[in-house]
Amino acid sequence: MILKSGSIYAKKIRVACLIITYNRINEAKAQMDLIRETWQPMFDSVDIYHEFNGKKNWYPQKYRENFLSRHKSMSHYIGANHMLNKGFKHILDSFKKYDYIIASSSDVWFYDPKKIKKIILDCFKQKHQLATSLWGGMVLNTEFFIITPELAKKVFPLRYMDFINKYKLLRWANNKISILENIFTFKVIRVLKNPNKFYLIPGRRTIWPTNRFYSANFYASHHDPIKRRKDVLPNIKTILEAKLTNMPSLYKFLS
Repeated sequence: MILKSGSIYAKKIRVACLIITYNRINEAKAQMDLIRETWQPMFDSVDIYHEFNGKKNWYPQKYRENFLSRHKSMSHYIGANHMLNKGFKHILDSFKKYDYIIASSSDVWFYDPKKIKKIILDCFKQKHQLATSLWGGMVLNTEFFIITPELAKKVFPLRYMDFINKYKLLRWANNKISILENIFTFKVIRVLKNPNKFYLIPGRRTIWPTNRFYSANFYASHHDPIKRRKDVLPNIKTILEAKLTNMPSLYKFLS
């Protein structure tokens, strides 16, 4: 049942998780382990939508996702935009109704379930329609965010290629000015009009180079597997304890 008003219990909340993946297969599988074994027990239901545009032999079959959609390979930002758009379309067109959609890149691990639960409950109580971080202190982050289906319907699809084709001089500057994040930010602000309707994730309100890949005790998105193991292994073992035995991909990644 979609939540309307009154008392709020996490066990009533239905969540869709959107994961986009190119080549970080092992990280994506580990993320699914975390979702299934730590997030899912807290909520009424959790469905995973996996959008993949790498080579088929890299990921020949489903792992722990409910829905797997394959796409042709594209350049980094074009591919990310395409998979976000398609993923949200698949979720919003589904016969299932969700209270929140959690979108993330394949290498993002939010490994403290209590924190993800608190963020979602805070969003409900305070009527926030979006929870994310500031990317570089200026725009909204797209590698991990939580959004209501109502807002997602108004924000997606994002027209990355239309913007690039209109302002071709910006193509060379994409890495410097985060065009995809800017488009997302402008669309959210235009729809919401009120910044009080979005919520900056505690402990990771702003992403700087110093915390780009790691926030103490709950979040990791390292691109270097060795660095990830070194940084997060002690915290993950402390937080997850015996649950790790039910997470074969995460356990293998960290070993």
